[in-house]
Amino acid sequence: MWIWLNGHTWAQRQCERLGIGYTAWHDVAAGGRREAGDPDAKLDHIVLGPTGLYGVLSEDFGAAVGVRRGELSGEPVRGLTPVADLLGRMRVVARAAKVKFSGAIVVLPDEDLPQSVVPLGSVRGIPVVAVGRSALANVLRQGVPGARDIGGNELLAVRTRLQATVTFV
Repeated sequence: MWIWLNGHTWAQRQCERLGIGYTAWHDVAAGGRREAGDPDAKLDHIVLGPTGLYGVLSEDFGAAVGVRRGELSGEPVRGLTPVADLLGRMRVVARAAKVKFSGAIVVLPDEDLPQSVVPLGSVRGIPVVAVGRSALANVLRQGVPGARDIGGNELLAVRTRLQATVTFV
């Protein structure tokens, strides 16, 4: 029996199946002063594991998207800035928890990308990629190209800080 899952639920399940070495938080409040109390001001997922700390956005724009200057582009994205919004929300969480993200991942349906992993560049030292849904778990296990790995002691410290800081929407 097949059950249809939206992108957010799909990504959440993929994160939960990564194994004991990974910790994932879902629907994390990430509204700054301007967005305080806004339920849309959230990080869809934060994933911490041996390959790094990642902010993950799950989206489905309903059609294929392109890339222009490190941002998603095309008719379905017109007027939106999903990558910039993701990075801004990651900064809010990073400041509150005093942690540094290793990378940002935008998850889209496989058919909306020309290949399974599309590098979008680096913003303020944080590598950003767009990945198809089927490639998410593999990217999290192998790490985003250019992302900084996290050692054992740092991993535990980051997990502790996030556990103490994260609130959910």
